[in-house]
Amino acid sequence: MRNRFALFVVGLLATTAPALAGETVLYGPAPKWAEVRDAAKIDAAANTPIALLDVQQRIEGETLRVYVDQALKLGSPESLTQSGTSSAVWMPDKGDLTVHRVEILRAGKVIDVLKGGARYQVLRRERGLEQRQIDGMLTATLAIPGLQVGDVVRIAYSQTMRDKALQGKVQIDSGLLTLPLEAGFARTSVSWPEGLAVKWQAGPAAGSPTESVKDGWHTVNVALPLAKREEMPQGVPSRFTRPPTLEATTFGSWEEVSRVFAPLYSTKDAIAPGSPLAAEVAKIEKQSADPLTRAALATRLVQDQVSYLLNGMAGGNYVPQAPSLTWTSRYGDCKAKSLLLLSLLEALGIKAEVVAVNSQTGDAVPESLPMPAAFDHVIVRAEIAGTTYWLDGTATGTRLQTLADVPPFRHALPIRAEGATLVAMEPRVPQAPMASVKITIDQRAGVEMPALISATPTFSGMLGSNLGAAFGQASEEQKKQMIKSLADSIFKDLTDDGGIITGGTTAFDSETGTATVTIEGMVISLFLDRDGTKRMDMRGLGSASASFDHDRSRANWKAIPVNLGRAERVREEIEVLLPADEPGFKLGGRAEYEATFAGTTVTRKGALEGQRFTISEERASLGGELPASEIPVEKAKALRLRNTVPFLVAPVTAARAWRYQQPALKARIAPIEAAYEKALARETGDAQSDPLARRADLRESVQDLDGALADWDKVIAMAPDAWTYGRRAFTKRQMGRWADAITDHREALKLAPSVSNAISLAGALGREGKTDEALALLTEYDDMGDEHTGVVLTRADILAFAGKGVDGLKEIDGLIEEKPGDTSLLNAACWYRARFRVDSDGMIKACNQAVERASNAAAVLDSRALAWLAQGNLQNALADVEAALKISPSQLASLYLRAWIGNAMGKPDAKADLAYFRKVAPGLVQDYARYGLK
Repeated sequence: MRNRFALFVVGLLATTAPALAGETVLYGPAPKWAEVRDAAKIDAAANTPIALLDVQQRIEGETLRVYVDQALKLGSPESLTQSGTSSAVWMPDKGDLTVHRVEILRAGKVIDVLKGGARYQVLRRERGLEQRQIDGMLTATLAIPGLQVGDVVRIAYSQTMRDKALQGKVQIDSGLLTLPLEAGFARTSVSWPEGLAVKWQAGPAAGSPTESVKDGWHTVNVALPLAKREEMPQGVPSRFTRPPTLEATTFGSWEEVSRVFAPLYSTKDAIAPGSPLAAEVAKIEKQSADPLTRAALATRLVQDQVSYLLNGMAGGNYVPQAPSLTWTSRYGDCKAKSLLLLSLLEALGIKAEVVAVNSQTGDAVPESLPMPAAFDHVIVRAEIAGTTYWLDGTATGTRLQTLADVPPFRHALPIRAEGATLVAMEPRVPQAPMASVKITIDQRAGVEMPALISATPTFSGMLGSNLGAAFGQASEEQKKQMIKSLADSIFKDLTDDGGIITGGTTAFDSETGTATVTIEGMVISLFLDRDGTKRMDMRGLGSASASFDHDRSRANWKAIPVNLGRAERVREEIEVLLPADEPGFKLGGRAEYEATFAGTTVTRKGALEGQRFTISEERASLGGELPASEIPVEKAKALRLRNTVPFLVAPVTAARAWRYQQPALKARIAPIEAAYEKALARETGDAQSDPLARRADLRESVQDLDGALADWDKVIAMAPDAWTYGRRAFTKRQMGRWADAITDHREALKLAPSVSNAISLAGALGREGKTDEALALLTEYDDMGDEHTGVVLTRADILAFAGKGVDGLKEIDGLIEEKPGDTSLLNAACWYRARFRVDSDGMIKACNQAVERASNAAAVLDSRALAWLAQGNLQNALADVEAALKISPSQLASLYLRAWIGNAMGKPDAKADLAYFRKVAPGLVQDYARYGLK
């Protein structure tokens, strides 16, 4: 019953005939009861591919008769190809198919294709084999001869349908054409004898159907196309977005539907004594006397030992095959599996029954008319010790710990001999997490070093079982891609920069039905700059992204509830390892906390003990729906929860990256370097460029410039591009190798001729005394656009290097007059005066103005510190440097200034720091020597 048994579906534009029924294709005139549209009324000039779509349905006793008349305009070679072949697909046991006309309308003339002898060719094929479906359908095709672009092809046919499984009842569930699809003329109607008890409805948003009685026939007519559906907000229940349909049925109630299907699920003599199924029952009984355990074992038996295959032949849309046949053949659809499971449970002494559900739009079932077409699936409902269990034989991974989980079908119709009405499937929070993850973040190398990540996500239930099946069938390369996909998701939760993988494995435990993945990798430091400190936020916790921002602001949205999804339970555990010799880490936020928002309860527990922080968080949700009126309150709760997420603050004495060439700290990098080697070993070819580039970044940050340069050389050898040449040039500049840097800048500009690359090259050329070439390059690339400011500032530097500092200052001051609101230019003016010792009288005044209006205080204080040094004021310079480092403790230029000032003031540690800078940052030392700090 997986495929919704809609008795009539029109495949618009794809084919010229939809799914039909009959043993052979018959030919004859249209039925007398049908209202046939005159060819003269078909608007061949209409600006729509559908010139005509007329669907008329009639209920006569136990039979449904359908008449379809459609005309498609072939306005292009593509439509000629798409619609040049008419196809009909039908089941041979439901009735007859009669073709009334196949005509070509051309220039006011009608060409009768059937009169010319054309006939449909009947083929047998199973279109759903890839989806494990056998439906016994036949296919008839007709390549319509003589079609030309501009023709209108008109096909009319009728069908009689009677389903024995419905015990004389009839149902209709027809889709309705809706804008933006258009038609010259379109309608759908249904009629039945006056006095016959028929329920009907059209919707949602089906306009105003008309109802009439004429000559003893009751008719409902829906004019098409319907108006375009109103836009719906995000997160609405499916009943608000389901397509509009015309429904009609002779079923009087849900109880009648239940009674009609009850005989099909009789378990009498289903398991014969001494049969293979009886042996399976005995095995389960021997394993356990506990009814719950027996139910779990029976469900697992049906799920694992019987593959899914829909058999819709010989009435099989509704009629299940016998349990013995299902077990012998080891395949079956939801009906067959449910009847087999029901038989096993009853044999084990467990009260159970089959129920019909809708797996796609379960919340809309109560709005449907009582008929089988309201459902697309059947499962088993069991009662054990007063608790209801919903068991799906077509699912996978059901075990004792997940037996009580409730599938998100919302409503069910029990199939009983005495009949039953709809019952709500009350959700339950799962007993065990359907997904959990344990993450270890090893930050022992330091707060500015990459973090080593070990993650173990585990999945249970259907997800775990499906993953386990995927693991069992996957090649090693495919497993590698699975690990990568999951790792990327975890890394992205921790940091926007993602990470690299160093190792991983997959495993599946068939007894527990759990799939486990182990991931080893590395991300950038999770300690970020925050208010002058280094702080790690627990982004890996689900509450860090908690939100409930659903829009119901429009008037027609205010009564639409929010779909909260299915019931679920998930768990996260995070362990953070901190540097062993750096005490003083502090914990902020709320490590112990419990809150509920939008039906989800979050329970958090955590503690910082020594150099190890652990935290766990479990989220349990019932799912369901939330009234729109409660959105503001729940949104505020989610925000409050997000604001409580714990964080770690590093001590101000924590080691910074620039010091890592010292022997004691350099040893910390060894595990990081080893991880990079593992990452490189996992990749081949150009794929190695990403971990190499990341390692080059790390090596630059710890002032291992030779190592960084070696990595950039390898990256360029693999994937030379402008960005990489620019990065290598930057490394060479830090090493003081300006001539080599210029070569790389030239290559970057050659590969990507842009203003930014021109600025980089011009700045390097100017510093090395190539003034004319540098200025000419800036003139060539200055587009007076967004990067004009960078051009002017670079030109000022070039003039200063050429001994024309006053001229350069005029360039900057002129730029400030053009852009008085750009406070960064005030810092540029201060920095320029300080570096090139121009305008000594106005230097401090300009720097004070920059500090007062600074948007980046650390950078401006650094600039003014250099200005104070130019004025010979060591005390004020040191005060500004210290203030800058409180805001940005890793600002390398300020660190160097502090060492230089300290040395000038005779502080003993400063001389060692200066020697260290000369060793690890020669380019920086050279630059400041040119600025007068020798």
